[in-house]
Amino acid sequence: MKGRYWVLHYISGGVLFILLLGHTFIMHFEKFISRFPGAGNIEPLEWEMVIGRAKNVSFTILYIIFLFFALFHGFYGLKNILIETELGKKFEKPIVFIFWIIGIFLFIFGTYTTVKAGGV
Repeated sequence: MKGRYWVLHYISGGVLFILLLGHTFIMHFEKFISRFPGAGNIEPLEWEMVIGRAKNVSFTILYIIFLFFALFHGFYGLKNILIETELGKKFEKPIVFIFWIIGIFLFIFGTYTTVKAGGV
């Protein structure tokens, strides 16, 4: 089973990389985007743009996917770091249990906040 989680860890890293490239392009290359015909002057941090993305169902889905993969990647990586220590080996099951509880709570909270912010 641990082998499957390692594969998911690598996949989540790849998905996060792609999503972060998209984020960087959308948020930090507004000068490049504004060169296209009809794009106008785009400021991604203006309130109207932020709310527009929040109300867009596609962005909401991407935010939730990003949240899932970021939580999995982060907690699985941190668990592996902790388990490699002598003290962590003794407490592997409680560490995994605590990370599952925290991860599920953060996923529910993040999903609720994302959906509520967009009014979807």
